[in-house]
Amino acid sequence: MLVTVKSAATPAVAEALARAVRPGTVVVSFQNGVRNADVLRAALPHATVLGAMVPFNVSARGAGAFHQGTSGELQVEAAPALQCFAGAFERAGLPLGQRADMRAVQWAKLLVNLNNAINALANRPLKDELAQRGYRRCLALAQAEGLALLKRAAIRPARITPLPATWMPRLLSMPDALFTRLAGAMLAIDPLARSSMSDDLDAGRPTEVDWINGEIVQLAAGLGRMAPVNARLCALVHDAQRAAARPAWSGEALLAELRAAAARSVV
Repeated sequence: MLVTVKSAATPAVAEALARAVRPGTVVVSFQNGVRNADVLRAALPHATVLGAMVPFNVSARGAGAFHQGTSGELQVEAAPALQCFAGAFERAGLPLGQRADMRAVQWAKLLVNLNNAINALANRPLKDELAQRGYRRCLALAQAEGLALLKRAAIRPARITPLPATWMPRLLSMPDALFTRLAGAMLAIDPLARSSMSDDLDAGRPTEVDWINGEIVQLAAGLGRMAPVNARLCALVHDAQRAAARPAWSGEALLAELRAAAARSVV
């Protein structure tokens, strides 16, 4: 059984599955964030619940059509119970990479997903957004904040991108020409692809910002620290959810907003 709902719906789905799932059923959480599999495990103690990660962007094109806009291979927590399903995924063109370090993989994906809020606030396709240094510097701030907190918490994110996660803030901050030369693969994205959070704002749905950027804020609180950049991104996305008209922040304006939030936290 595959669970692919938004994080806010996980408790309700877990409750519903608890009434229907047989002991030993394999339940795979293909969801953003780092806590959803734990929520499912608590509700389904007799099932085999596995964390998983989807590395690529998927957009709905209507009439039951879905488009994979970026590359990558599904990653799933390694377990013997998964073996009988691996062939079916392979035949469907979705091979499973099995990982013994799934929590580290999920944290690494969460660092990547910190861009979802920035892309949603930019209201631009991902390729267009990441091609502009102002937006990338916003992401660099958010990731650097997250990396510092993960280090303090003794959490080492897995390597799921060509470069280690710790290198990304510096790479993202480079001028456009140099970034394109060194990291052109990051721009190998469908020209129309947007983040799932951007799609949520378009559809008027609640976003997952509290389970992505908000996870960094919670991590900071548990360490007696602050995460002003990611906290501000959460607040801006919440504002966008309530707004009558969807905002479209420029990279420079958003960067100034995030820098101001960071500066206020040290005063």
